[in-house]
Amino acid sequence: MRIAGRLALQSALPLLGVGYHGCDVVVSQISETGFEAESKTPIPAGSLVRLRLPGSGVMLARVASSQAGHVSAEFLNPVSQTRLNKTLGIMSYAA
Repeated sequence: MRIAGRLALQSALPLLGVGYHGCDVVVSQISETGFEAESKTPIPAGSLVRLRLPGSGVMLARVASSQAGHVSAEFLNPVSQTRLNKTLGIMSYAA
């Protein structure tokens, strides 16, 4: 799974030169508690970020690690599976 999204720092935007709209990322893993993404923009560990994905809107997270273009972050509040399904385009059908 790979999902294109936007990532913006919640704080210190001018410090890294990331504009208000953030930088492009490619999310490779996502769950109710966090995500992993590829980014060309360095994001320091511990940063508060806003992840925007199609269908899910904005989700706040804290970067747990950031190395060589790979970012791992934990959501500040768990994201419901229903909300994630909107991004993934998954529909559940009653059997």
